[in-house]
Amino acid sequence: MNHMADTPEEGRRAFFKTVGRTLVLGATGAGLFAMVKNGRVEICINELSPCSKCLMLPQGCELPKAVDHRRMTSDGKPS
Repeated sequence: MNHMADTPEEGRRAFFKTVGRTLVLGATGAGLFAMVKNGRVEICINELSPCSKCLMLPQGCELPKAVDHRRMTSDGKPS
């Protein structure tokens, strides 16, 4: 099985496609790493309840998730 291109133009085109994909993937990875390192992307596995940031929670929201969130925070468990 021969993986060589049939013509030099096809080989050149395949080479530039591979280089372009590699550069885009590398730039994306480097940008994501920089954002995580500088704190622009928050990675928090403990923030499971959207109620902790809700403005209606202190006003007495009665949705089941809000009730559970209040019960968990009153038990001393992290929210």
